[in-house]
Amino acid sequence: MPKKIKILWVACVLIIFSGFVCFSFMKKVKVYQLKEEARSNQESLENKKTSFKVKDNGKVFKVDPIKEIKELNALGKYDDAVKYAEGVAMLNPNQPKIYTWWGISLVKAGNRELAIEKFVKSANLDSSYSKTYLYWGLTLAMSGDSDGAIKKYKKVLKLEPDNSNAYAYWGAALDKLGKYLESVEKLEYALEINPNNPNVFSPLIVSFFHQKKYSDAWGVVKKAKRAKVIIPKSLIIRLTEVSPEPMY
Repeated sequence: MPKKIKILWVACVLIIFSGFVCFSFMKKVKVYQLKEEARSNQESLENKKTSFKVKDNGKVFKVDPIKEIKELNALGKYDDAVKYAEGVAMLNPNQPKIYTWWGISLVKAGNRELAIEKFVKSANLDSSYSKTYLYWGLTLAMSGDSDGAIKKYKKVLKLEPDNSNAYAYWGAALDKLGKYLESVEKLEYALEINPNNPNVFSPLIVSFFHQKKYSDAWGVVKKAKRAKVIIPKSLIIRLTEVSPEPMY
């Protein structure tokens, strides 16, 4: 093969190979761009779902006020939390989470009846937010409606099958109904899911106490100590009066 033709042939091969590599690279870049665009769109949708508007000195800002409401409640400023949630809800009438936390604040402020109205509103807007049903159930339980509370806990577990708190509160409600064996079953399962769940130990001690299974109750006290969960002193005194703490 003449040298010139050979050089031309090699050059053509190199051009074709370079074109193939370039085409592959551009295809990968295009795929990456499409993935990034899809991710960006998804993030934008998520931000729209979770962003709220609040008003300060006549100006409207986009923020997530749930943290602010939690902090106000943690500080014991329940009325302030209620007013803050109400103001945010006026600007964001279709945001379900704000109604849930408005309801939680109302419960802490002592207005359970109005709180339930907010939970209903939240559930109507979004039936997939499990905290709505969890706190709705707790509110019903606080009002003495254990059967109604259990229905809400079951709804939570349909959304979150491994929600330890839902099982814990369900167990506590069963104890109130005098169904002690079922109560222990739910509470022990709550501990299986989360061995350090602070909402389990006291109700479980009470349920064993009602069955006069004092040794089992003291066993739960021991588990609570290992988990660094404080049991109310009144409950320990009550248990000691009927059965002194065993020496392990």
